[in-house]
Amino acid sequence: MATSLMTRVKARVDLHTSNRARGLIQGRGRSLFKGSGEDFDDLKYYQPGDKISDIDWKATARSGEPLIRQFNEERVRHLSIVVDTSSAMAATAGDGSSKRDAMILAAGMVCFLAQKNGDLVGMVAGHEQQPIQLPARSSDGHLELLLRTAQQATTTAAGPADSSWLLERAFRVTMRPTLMTIITDEAHPTVEDFTLLRRLTTRHDVMVIRIADADPLQGAALEQDVVDVDSPREIASLARTSKRVAHDVEAYRAARRDGIAEMLDRLHITHMLTQGETTVVDDMIALLRSREYRNAHS
Repeated sequence: MATSLMTRVKARVDLHTSNRARGLIQGRGRSLFKGSGEDFDDLKYYQPGDKISDIDWKATARSGEPLIRQFNEERVRHLSIVVDTSSAMAATAGDGSSKRDAMILAAGMVCFLAQKNGDLVGMVAGHEQQPIQLPARSSDGHLELLLRTAQQATTTAAGPADSSWLLERAFRVTMRPTLMTIITDEAHPTVEDFTLLRRLTTRHDVMVIRIADADPLQGAALEQDVVDVDSPREIASLARTSKRVAHDVEAYRAARRDGIAEMLDRLHITHMLTQGETTVVDDMIALLRSREYRNAHS
């Protein structure tokens, strides 16, 4: 019998690490879901970064100052995983592993930590012709189905990435405020997705996990063929050995990485770029720790 994906995830996350990360997911002292609960608690003055949707317009009109509603943390919280299952995610990651395997490990870690806390996890994935949506649940069977569905949908025949469609879909079908984790590659979400991401942040607490691409030229491995999965064709050895091509490719990738990071920072979205399966657990721990620090000082 094949080992379940959730079992493999748990095996990759040692007890010490999982206990530390569990506290970060819970947000000891402060909820990571601040402002997204359902039980009204109090009013406070609006601060930059607060959700516009939480503004109490009647109280604001009375006071002359923008006031937002604060909420108590929900006992059962809802998480949503928005997964890029395009052909690009079936390609090689920066550390030589499969981007799909790194994506499953990242999604599995969210599922594992959420389950430890009794939280519910749903998923949005797929493409326009075959959308995928799973409701928020917490059972072992549901989380295994979630990971299996994402894994099986991510193939080289899945079609090119469409981050705009995926973000629009996530907004339309995820009505309840959630901690939304978007898992994609280093090229997404694109800077053209700024408006869609901003709209998501009015309803959800958003994190973005980006998985780095391998060097597309693979100049040190000329004995191996290199194929572009988005528009399948072999990259010629002449291009792979050209210093000018290598320089131009790296300059383009660096500008794209910086542009996406700047956009996410501008939207106050917690994000990370991980090299692949070998680094994703440690990088996610660092990501959650930064969220805890930010929430503790907000």
